Amino acid sequence: MPATEKLSLTEQIRQLAEEVIAGTGYFLVDVEVRGHKGTRVVEVYVDATTDLGLDDLAVVSRELGFLLDVEDVVDGSYKLEVSTPGIKRPITMPQQFVKNVGRTLRVRYQLEEENDEQNVVADLAEADDDGIELEMPDGERRRVPYDAINQARIELPW
Repeated sequence: MPATEKLSLTEQIRQLAEEVIAGTGYFLVDVEVRGHKGTRVVEVYVDATTDLGLDDLAVVSRELGFLLDVEDVVDGSYKLEVSTPGIKRPITMPQQFVKNVGRTLRVRYQLEEENDEQNVVADLAEADDDGIELEMPDGERRRVPYDAINQARIELPW
């Protein structure tokens, strides 16, 4: 990368977070930076294919906070929040779909052969590197590639 091209703050944090979780069973879902100099909130969402506990998140937070301070990435004071995405955030990565096989999802997608966007609530039957397979309430199965998914969320039972 040319020296004149500077990464955004979010991208710098993303790279450091990836460095912290490299070699673990964790994967980075998202990084969000809110606020202004001196009042920034840095939110880092980490997940794993297995359960991720508070102690695990505390270790990631401590190591990432140390790197952010040593590298002086965030100008001024900031608050670092490291957490799992939770069920309110959309599912965006193949690893998240794999982790949630068996759960009911609300999925908005559009396939090339269909002009209209589809919005379905169905059970996630399978997930692999290319896409997901949904089992509809009537038992029909639909294959949806990841690039056709506009949004997917866990559907709560209540």
